[in-house]
Amino acid sequence: MLIVISDSDFKPGETTIVNELFRAGLDLFHIRKYEAGEEELKAFIEAVDPEYRERLVLNHHHDLGLSLGLKRVHYSERDRKTWEETNWTEINPETVYSTSVHSMEEYNELPEHFSYAFLSPVFDSISKPGYEAKSFDFSKKKERATKLIGLGGIQSENTAEAIQLGFDGVALLGAIWKSENPVDSMKEVKSEL
Repeated sequence: MLIVISDSDFKPGETTIVNELFRAGLDLFHIRKYEAGEEELKAFIEAVDPEYRERLVLNHHHDLGLSLGLKRVHYSERDRKTWEETNWTEINPETVYSTSVHSMEEYNELPEHFSYAFLSPVFDSISKPGYEAKSFDFSKKKERATKLIGLGGIQSENTAEAIQLGFDGVALLGAIWKSENPVDSMKEVKSEL
């Protein structure tokens, strides 16, 4: 599985790039723009070709995404813990849920309604200077339906290593948005999966 996460700021021509990424074989695109208002997010979503919208994931403003027909939502670690306190109320079987974790133990304890989880940082971050790789004990990884997606410092040079560690896929952020050619960068990573 190959996922791209948006930068927190809007980029010129970003939705054009998103459409090109999907045409080049991207599986999912996470919209992570915490400072954006609902109108900005709505305009962004509507600028993505309709054939790809089912592969968009909203990291916040979940109700907006669902009202626009999106079926995928992501919960940060903090938001997931808040939701857990309500005993997972309002789980919709037609919605695909994902989340973020920072340890193998956290991943192993996730309920089965999460389709996949990001585990980070795998390598030193490209987009966040000083956010350094952590070592994860894959011998503790339980076999389960929830896919484990590597995040943090992933680029073409280390994609194969991430998969060999035991990840079911990778997520890209800095490798895309710090690149002069995001589509080529994504294709290079895809070729290593």
